[in-house]
Amino acid sequence: MSGPLVLGHVPADNALYYGDCLEWMSKWASESVDLIYLDPPFNSKQDYNMLYSAEVAGDAQYRAFADTWVWDDAAADRYERFDGQVGDTARAIRGLRRILGESGMLAYLTYMTERLAECHRLLKPTGSLWLHCDPTASHPLKMVLDVIFGPGRFRNEIIWCYPPKGRGPAKGFHRKHDVLLYYSKSGHKTAGTFHRPYTPLTASARAKFSMTDQDGRKYKEFKGRRTYLDESKGRPVPSWWTDIAPAGQSRIEYLGYETQKPVKLLSRIIETCTNRGDLVLDPFCGCGTTVSAARSLGRRWVGIDISSFAVDVIRERLEDRTIPVYGIPYDLLSARRMAVDDPFGFETWAVNRLRGFVPNTRQVADGGIDGRGRLADQPDDWHTRLALAQVKGSKHPPIDGLRAFSSVVDHRKAALGCYVTVDPFDTESARRVRAQPARIHVGGYPYRRLNRWSIADYFDNRPPPLPPMNNPYTGRKMAQDSLF
Repeated sequence: MSGPLVLGHVPADNALYYGDCLEWMSKWASESVDLIYLDPPFNSKQDYNMLYSAEVAGDAQYRAFADTWVWDDAAADRYERFDGQVGDTARAIRGLRRILGESGMLAYLTYMTERLAECHRLLKPTGSLWLHCDPTASHPLKMVLDVIFGPGRFRNEIIWCYPPKGRGPAKGFHRKHDVLLYYSKSGHKTAGTFHRPYTPLTASARAKFSMTDQDGRKYKEFKGRRTYLDESKGRPVPSWWTDIAPAGQSRIEYLGYETQKPVKLLSRIIETCTNRGDLVLDPFCGCGTTVSAARSLGRRWVGIDISSFAVDVIRERLEDRTIPVYGIPYDLLSARRMAVDDPFGFETWAVNRLRGFVPNTRQVADGGIDGRGRLADQPDDWHTRLALAQVKGSKHPPIDGLRAFSSVVDHRKAALGCYVTVDPFDTESARRVRAQPARIHVGGYPYRRLNRWSIADYFDNRPPPLPPMNNPYTGRKMAQDSLF
């Protein structure tokens, strides 16, 4: 865990930030970042639901990534903020409302415009931005970026092609590409950092070097100019990329997340537009491909994500639990403070401390359930693998809450439940309630059906005594001391 953040002029590099990227970026100094890569929600009307079993999901199904937008109060508030401004960006948003109306697309574009404007402010004059999107929203997003960056800043539309999945639509062509919009902060074509990438020459291209000089070097000639094979950098990479496979095709690299991007893709972008030691920012860092690539290439990096689980995934992926994390509790005192100041945020964070559990999207009228999980193995003496969690952030949780949760576990026919409090909850009454549900056996080992666990235990590195759990995002069995 990291200590409290002392806000300075630039973000702390080689660090992760938990929360809304807009809030974090608005605190940082202008012209402090060399490269920004964003892989935000696409507005593709999809839910990338990583829960693989209706038994786990129930009626409060958790969605790891909800890529669905609607016009609601939050969207209306964002529009009102633009409507009260002057300037090209505000005029563009007002124009888009006349075209799109109060629609899901406008809700998405107001959300993205606020964040893209902050990205532009953070870029150094030699910096660049790469926005990863799909064809669903690439055209209006390009209009927004043209307005924010200004004339002459658009560099390329990169088309990343990959093999299609499934049979495709009955009427229409199979979708098999994403779009990357590449902009530079400066309008001067030579001002931004750019190292042209190359791919190896094909066999047919190498065969054109058919002549040999007196030193045995292969070369070719064109209009009297001699070009040597051993001096060739390869074939310059064009604006359509067909040589990078999706992350899902690599068993070594793939973590099981639907929107995961391949390291090779991010490495090409980072090597093209930065130098060693430059600062790379990913405001939607997800499972951490950008920060992983930046780290391996000797760049400084900053990752932001609104999911505390994503933060855990990245630290596990990089095999470094010492990476500073800002915005989440770093000790018991800060956890107590979060439970008071942001109770819903505390519930989400606390459930994610439980190996194999995910929080609900519904946090009001949730039926006494704050999180769900699934046992990796079928219990010897119970008919489901469902696991439930409830979080209580109050300083002195009532014993009636534990009794009510015990009833929920029985009513839902869950194999087990975990009752999470800030501080240890170990009274005689609590011990009697915990002893009431029968134990279950998994692989011959006994486990309590009702478990009590505290955030104090978490900071003291005492995990709850639960049976092996499945990763709810990938369906894979998790190691006892691992997120995966």
